[in-house]
Amino acid sequence: MSTTRREFLIAMGAAGWPWNASGVVMRASTRIWVVDRDLPQSRLVLRRDARFAALSGDAGWLWIERLSKEAVARSDGIGGITRFADAFVFAQLGAEIGMRAQHHRAWDDGSLLWTLEHG
Repeated sequence: MSTTRREFLIAMGAAGWPWNASGVVMRASTRIWVVDRDLPQSRLVLRRDARFAALSGDAGWLWIERLSKEAVARSDGIGGITRFADAFVFAQLGAEIGMRAQHHRAWDDGSLLWTLEHG
């Protein structure tokens, strides 16, 4: 099943992406977004004013080297579009520091839109 741009933008709104009802981008999000650039959905979210961490291999390594420090230092959480397995790894590692995962949208190609929030 192919995802339309409209469906994707609705899902991103549910995940806290900075869009308003008219589809106009609001102020830049301070949330860091993990994006697997191999997924077709990732092309729709790449913006210059958003903060991104590219996932190009091991999710655990990315968490240890960069995201765990970001998660502890910031209160705005982390979001991402990754494969199910990578989202699971981030959810487990985030839970170790008190974050809870929320899944917002899954696609048939095995990708998932998710967020990690404090508390």
